[in-house]
Amino acid sequence: MSAIAIVGGGPSGSATALQLLRAGVGADQIVIFDQATFPRPKLCGGALTTRGTELLEDLLGEHPVGGCDTRELEFRCALGAFPIVERGQQWLYDRGVLDNRLLDECKRLGVEVREAHRLTGIVADGESWSLTFQHNRQSHTETFPWVVGADGARGAVRRSLELRGGVVGRLVESVYVQRPSRPGTGRPGTGAPEFDPGRLYFDFDPLLDDIPGYAWIFTYPKPGSEPGAFWKIGIMDGRGVTDGKTLRAWTDAYADRNGFDRVDAKIAGWPEHYYDPKTEAHRPGLVLVGEAWGIDPLLGEGIAPSLETAMYAAPRIAEALAAGRRTIPDFERGFLKSEAGRNLRFQYRLAKLLYTGKSRRWLRVLFGHEYMRELAGAGTEAYGRLEHQMMRLARAYVWQSLKRGFPSNAPIPRGLPEPAAPAP
Repeated sequence: MSAIAIVGGGPSGSATALQLLRAGVGADQIVIFDQATFPRPKLCGGALTTRGTELLEDLLGEHPVGGCDTRELEFRCALGAFPIVERGQQWLYDRGVLDNRLLDECKRLGVEVREAHRLTGIVADGESWSLTFQHNRQSHTETFPWVVGADGARGAVRRSLELRGGVVGRLVESVYVQRPSRPGTGRPGTGAPEFDPGRLYFDFDPLLDDIPGYAWIFTYPKPGSEPGAFWKIGIMDGRGVTDGKTLRAWTDAYADRNGFDRVDAKIAGWPEHYYDPKTEAHRPGLVLVGEAWGIDPLLGEGIAPSLETAMYAAPRIAEALAAGRRTIPDFERGFLKSEAGRNLRFQYRLAKLLYTGKSRRWLRVLFGHEYMRELAGAGTEAYGRLEHQMMRLARAYVWQSLKRGFPSNAPIPRGLPEPAAPAP
């Protein structure tokens, strides 16, 4: 009998299996279940940060093929724009290609993968877990000493066991093409501003419409296409308080004023489960990883946190399995002591400031923080990994505020900034 059932064959589930193999667990002890059949289409912004790209390269032993690379981001809103340079390469990808590549690596190394298996029930059964799956319209139940819940934002594992979780937000996204530029000023209505396919655009103007989140414009490296031929545009509601119809209308209007036309028949949507330090991610013989545990609450970065929680959880499962234990002492608190956990907690705190209460004030802080802008353009840091700079960021802004005053929460005049010039 296999010892570990991984429910979910996406990046966190596949990465957990690969990390378990590294920790000395035999491939014959692991089974991955997923309700889909791979390769599968999968909604995703399609940008992997430097840290995520490094982790993926380590797992696969190579830089992922396909897609394209960039080091540049740009934060934008009605207050202006400033460029951000990552310390290393970011990979832009098609999510279906990424998921299939990771799962194929598990299969290559001998891990059993059962596709088209939908989890319909999970109950404690003495020293094991009984899992019931629906496959080919028939139900069957299997028992495993350990279960890894890697089944996403509204996964059956976390919901069935009523594990305490974080905020579930909402995203919508579609594929667009950029209209040809017309002579004029480059402003909406007179000429479409140009966007660089080598840069990722994050726009916080949704906050001006009381939507607690941001919009994005990323080039979409659709297989067989050139960078810049297609773009993904969407919006994230980081608190799940805005209905899907409003988000879809906002996205189309935002795309139109930036010079894009939608080519997808519809604007698709999906939930996201954000990391919260109080999330319950462990029961005897069971852990959560990836989005089931929680991803970056500030900008919704999902793949890198998924790979990081897999890297944290797998060796601890292996240790418990070897010792004949079904509990992992201080599982959640131990993660908070890791670099990945500290940074997710830092992003959680920033998201609470920006997406709840006085959003316009904290937006002014973000765009007016001189030391933050200096770090952003230096090319020495990685997105979502600034916890080690927290004290210096705080001291620098206190000193800046003493000289200039602390920003107000007054309304921010509308108007889209031009994309910033390319970083030197």
